[in-house]
Amino acid sequence: MGGLRAAAQAGDVSARVQLGADCINRAKFDEAVDWFRLAADQGNAEALNALATLHLNGLGTEQSPHRAFALFTQAAEQGLREAHYNLSNLLYNGLGTVRDETLGQQHLLQAAGAGHRPALRALGFLYHLCGQAQDWPWWSTHCFRRAAEAGDAPAKYALALRLWHGHGANADRGEAQKWFSAAAQDGMWVARARLAGLQQETTPASKVVAVPLCEGPLPAYALPEPQPPPALHAPQFLSEHDDVLDGYLCDHFINMAAPRLMPSNVVDPKTGGTLQSELRTSHSMHFVPSMYDAVVAQLVKRIAAIAMLPAAHSEPLGMLRYGPGQEYRPHYDYYTDDRHQAQRVTTVFVYLNDVEEGGGTDFPRLGVKVGPALGKAVKFLNCDAEGKPNPETLHAGLPVIRGEKWLATLWFWDRPFDWFS
Repeated sequence: MGGLRAAAQAGDVSARVQLGADCINRAKFDEAVDWFRLAADQGNAEALNALATLHLNGLGTEQSPHRAFALFTQAAEQGLREAHYNLSNLLYNGLGTVRDETLGQQHLLQAAGAGHRPALRALGFLYHLCGQAQDWPWWSTHCFRRAAEAGDAPAKYALALRLWHGHGANADRGEAQKWFSAAAQDGMWVARARLAGLQQETTPASKVVAVPLCEGPLPAYALPEPQPPPALHAPQFLSEHDDVLDGYLCDHFINMAAPRLMPSNVVDPKTGGTLQSELRTSHSMHFVPSMYDAVVAQLVKRIAAIAMLPAAHSEPLGMLRYGPGQEYRPHYDYYTDDRHQAQRVTTVFVYLNDVEEGGGTDFPRLGVKVGPALGKAVKFLNCDAEGKPNPETLHAGLPVIRGEKWLATLWFWDRPFDWFS
């Protein structure tokens, strides 16, 4: 390490990049910024990309998505495929730049065409969302296979699921089990449960016509604009919506969230900060800006369509897991940010799995209990049209009795939510 540091201090750009990466691995973000900034000043694309990511997440430097976008652009101009992928993510989600899905798609296709694993995985999900028309199922499986064979753990799981059900490929349950095992070894949460339950699954595999391997470029796509499913509940401020997400997306978000779970907190109404409370015994995580890819953008769009509010009004995407006995006792989601004169007005959450027993959501003042079901969304308005808290929205996450409960949650404000203030 001493020789590497001496080389970096003498101006060796590759040594500076290597030292910056080592500092990140040791969570020394301030020092990482210094080394990457020196290498970026020398025009190194990897350093530009890494420095942009640190700016995006506010690690070791000020949080600035606009600066991140500029740095990613410089790295992409040098042909760095990861920078094209990162630019795509910012463009799809409107972080640091104006939302532009057309340009985002161009960068994503360029990164995936160059073999970037997360880009191929994201493209696999986007092709999946295009539906059954034409060859989209095959293209989806094709992208997952390329990413999986290159070592991408979430793609290994998605490929296994498609091979098990015969989606976009002829069903091959032996190969599917191998990919489930590989995904489980890589820490994919749902893969372990899948492996345990495969022998009990009797759903017949669908039959498809195999599409010949295409050596040409990955095709452009056009995703349909999400439409909220019909509301299934009577009170105008509370509604249920079935089939908002399918099993592929639900499992994917569980797999992405599981390694990052921490004990859940609640908002301290006095300070606006967070604290732990016996009211809430789940585990949770929130997506940081660098986790917002094109797939997350589609999830947020679907939930925003149900909320009937712009996606830009939402807080960072939250994921929650409740194990046996865990709960969230009766509470309100309403919250006022006095500094920004803003209110959290709407809650939408989506159940990401079927719960073996328990785990419903109780609205005691309405006499309504919502049962969990994979892909079902629940929406409620935290305040009335005049901005006053709605006491009828008192709700509780009932204890899980058997199994576990996973939720994806977005809280919406009455104006654009400022992540970076």
